[in-house]
Parts: sequence; structure tokens; C-alpha cells
Amino acid sequence: MTDTGTDVDRHVAEAWARVEAALGRVLPASLGQLGAPAAAPAIDAVEAALGAPLPPDFRASLAIHNGTDPGPTLPAADPSPVPLTFLCDTDQIISLTRMWRDGFNPEPDWDDPQVWAHQVDEAMIGLSGPVRPIIGSPGMVVVGDMNGDVQWLLDLDPAPGGTPGQVVRVDVECSSWDVLAPSWADLLVRYAEDLELFATDPDSSPLQIDGDAGLECEWGSIPVESWGVRPDWLRDVQARSPYK
Repeated sequence: MTDTGTDVDRHVAEAWARVEAALGRVLPASLGQLGAPAAAPAIDAVEAALGAPLPPDFRASLAIHNGTDPGPTLPAADPSPVPLTFLCDTDQIISLTRMWRDGFNPEPDWDDPQVWAHQVDEAMIGLSGPVRPIIGSPGMVVVGDMNGDVQWLLDLDPAPGGTPGQVVRVDVECSSWDVLAPSWADLLVRYAEDLELFATDPDSSPLQIDGDAGLECEWGSIPVESWGVRPDWLRDVQARSPYK
């Protein structure tokens, strides 16, 4: 059975309520950065500007919190409520996605699953989940940022086996591409669960919280020592070096 709009809205609202409650236990100073709801016309303007519909669960999320606000200067006095500098509001989604897409430079000799398989085998890139490691891919929408170095993106054009609207963590400098969750709602639930675990057993939670400085941005990334393992969708692909 397909979820109705009401079901999606309720699911996202419940997930955000869990996140907020858990933040209140482990990082209460961050709660003030959660944005006010975005109005429907502002969300519609994002879709018009980017030429693509947003996943319903992400629209529902913006209608609860229109990003997070670190304040007029960085770093913010209070810690971020997410393991990034901020989640994008509707204006930032447009501006940062346009900047991301401006970096798109198709390279047929490199934008090839055979080359990606070779790069994973040689630990040149870290790749977890069904995501194509194409910088500037027009099928992605930037929804969060960490000083321009690490970004969260909605992947509207995933690799085989992926889900349109899946959330991907991209660290371009470290050549790391990690699927965090198959949808934005699932991401919120995963994040809530890890916050709740941190509240009861910090050593068991994959989250890292550095005192008053807040959350470390590595959440969801595969450790470098685990590089060299192909994701399922590349497992049977014959590797090809782009240098030959």
C-alpha cells in the first residue's frame, strides 16, 4: 500500500519529534537552531528553480523545519543540531545546488561503472551503497553542508538498486560517497535512533559528540580502513583503469 500525503506528513512529524526529544537529552543547546516551518510557496519555488519535484517526505520536513540556522557568523555560538554546519533552508537549497551543478563536467572515460569499480578496488574512492560518484551530478539536490567540504544530498537519480530521493553524504575532498538512508524520513529515523542510543550508551552509538562543540560530521561515512570493498551494484562489473 502506498503512503498517502497524510501518512507521510505524520511519519516525518513523528521522526522529527524523536530527533528533537533526543537532542534535548544529549545536546539541548542546539535546539534553538532548528528553523521555523517553510511556507508551501517557498517549497514550490525550490522545485521550480531546480526543475525537479522534491520527494514528498522532504517537502513535509521543510514544512516542519526550514533548515537550521547557525546564526549570522560561523562558527555559531551554539552547536549544530545535525552533524553538519547546517541543514539548508529553501533559499540555500537553490543556491548550493546550483553551485554543485556548476561543477558538473561530463567525462565519458571516467563516468563509467568499470572505472568506479577500479577506483574502489584501488581504494582511490570510498563508495557505500547505490550511488554514482559524479561531482556536480544534475540528479542531486544539496540539503546540508559542512564548511563546503561535506554535503548531504538528495539523490534523485540513484545507481541500480538505489531509491530516488535517497540521502547521500559526499566528501569530495576525501572522495567518499556514502548512502545514509533510502529516504529523508528514513534518515531522520536513523538519526533519532542513534541520538537515543547516545543518550543511554554513548560508546555504542555511531555518533560522536565533542562536548559543547557538538556533533562530528563523520556520521554515516565508511571508515577508510574499509575502503576497497565494492558496493553490491558494482560487484560483478569488470574493472577498467582510466589510465590505459
